[in-house]
Amino acid sequence: MAMAVQDVSGEPYGSNVGPSQLATYTANATGTLSTASTYANMPTTEVENIYDMNMSPSGKLLAVGGELGLQVFHFNGANPITKYTGLIAKDQVVQLFWDNENHLYAFCEPANKLFVFTVTPTSVTEAPGSPYSIAGAPQAIIVLPK
Repeated sequence: MAMAVQDVSGEPYGSNVGPSQLATYTANATGTLSTASTYANMPTTEVENIYDMNMSPSGKLLAVGGELGLQVFHFNGANPITKYTGLIAKDQVVQLFWDNENHLYAFCEPANKLFVFTVTPTSVTEAPGSPYSIAGAPQAIIVLPK
């Protein structure tokens, strides 16, 4: 399991202190979680405030969307998550989905855009024509994998 964490102990009370980091947790047979994640081994994100995270169907990649865009990480099971890309989209990303063909869909609500990438553990390619403009004021998307 992956979880975003951020220090919010600053002043004024509850202010973010430093960038978001990504932790890993493992569940045992009874559902009890354990972690080896520490401040020192958790990667930081470039997306600023995180709005969504989504794991690829293979479990090898973690997409993170937020205020400053979209970034992808390698998910290494119980071992620390590692940085894979910098920002591959630089619009505010509010929702992320994967299909079963390594396609990553990133919805940018404020900009009314849909980014589409083919992402594997060794390459990232943006789809031709991406980002796609979405007419009107879309609120959400959902992707039905094949």
